[in-house]
Amino acid sequence: MPEFALKSGFVQRNQPSTPDQSAFTGSNMRILIVGGGIAGFAMARALELKGFEPDLVERRLEDSSAGMGLYMPGNVARALAQLGVLDAVCETAIPILTQRILDHRGRTLSITKTLEFWDGCGPCLSLPRHSLQAILRGALVRTNTRFGLSLTDIQPFTKGCNVVFSDGSTDVYDLVIGADGIDSTVRSLVFPTVMPFSIGNICWRFITPNTCAIDGWTAMLGKGRTLLAIPVSNEDVYVYADMAVNHGDAGEGAKPQAFASLFEDFAAPLLPLITNMPKHTGVHTGSIQQVVMDAWHLDRVVLIGDAAHASSPSMAEGAGMAIEDALVLADAIAAGERIELALPAYVARRKPRVDWVQQQCVARDKMRALPPMARNVVLKLLGDKLYRRSYTPLLAPL
Repeated sequence: MPEFALKSGFVQRNQPSTPDQSAFTGSNMRILIVGGGIAGFAMARALELKGFEPDLVERRLEDSSAGMGLYMPGNVARALAQLGVLDAVCETAIPILTQRILDHRGRTLSITKTLEFWDGCGPCLSLPRHSLQAILRGALVRTNTRFGLSLTDIQPFTKGCNVVFSDGSTDVYDLVIGADGIDSTVRSLVFPTVMPFSIGNICWRFITPNTCAIDGWTAMLGKGRTLLAIPVSNEDVYVYADMAVNHGDAGEGAKPQAFASLFEDFAAPLLPLITNMPKHTGVHTGSIQQVVMDAWHLDRVVLIGDAAHASSPSMAEGAGMAIEDALVLADAIAAGERIELALPAYVARRKPRVDWVQQQCVARDKMRALPPMARNVVLKLLGDKLYRRSYTPLLAPL
């Protein structure tokens, strides 16, 4: 095993430079979290609540999620309550009481009363993504965080991990947690054969003034296209649009200036959000991708959130699955068993639930891709039942 000097710039807590096989406690286990987004901050918060003092690195110098919104079903609110931040989130977030699906002309296909369905679990909420990240980050007390720093190498071994940072420093950790998203550096270093793959949709996302008085989750479906709007504050609404494309067309179609004309046959209530969008609005574009892998850990490296199981946004569970991952992984680590047992225990608890969400995303995307007449009939007859079928397993506690 190569020798690594402790030169990372993190505060050293009188720990040995190489981990041993003894039982770990919150005060003596060295944990590195890679990724300073929702998954990483939730992971750090969950570990702090168990008595740990993790290190966290984030390659960006500042949050880049401005202009993106976040809708969270009731199970996500429950997870935020377990992290002790739900009250703070509710002070900022907008409660979502209904989900409406319309055709591209604005005719109602399905309505679900989300408040009724999630009663006893948690409220459905929406807010700007950066607001949730700020709340989670602000809740951290003992996490040693460094921005503008990334990983360039990981060498996992039976009892720990040697890591190399982008500033040339090195360190040794008992555990490395990859919470760095769909393009995870940790995953690429430890599982180099696992790559995100496109589901065949491109999307556009932006926040704009709520000039149409949208008061709930509202989606409009056209031929191969979806337009969705969700209020994220008293003044603003988050708009998400996507379109099915041939894989080779994703780059050209995703140009911000191209998407408005693709939805010109849509009607009120959502089309004015595009046509009246202020010129300075930042539109985020990209291809929707998925990550599927059987093993989320190797030796002392483990993945959470999109790094392990990114899905399409059809279930709006990306943030929720990441936060739930953090809670379950922290529980497994704090149980006092060896890491070699804790990591498989975490995967065993989480994978059936995550697999269900990924399967439902695929099914819902296929349903949206049906010929419009058939899809509309299905939603009119079964829309609310399909919603309840998809989400009922998530009512169960972790």
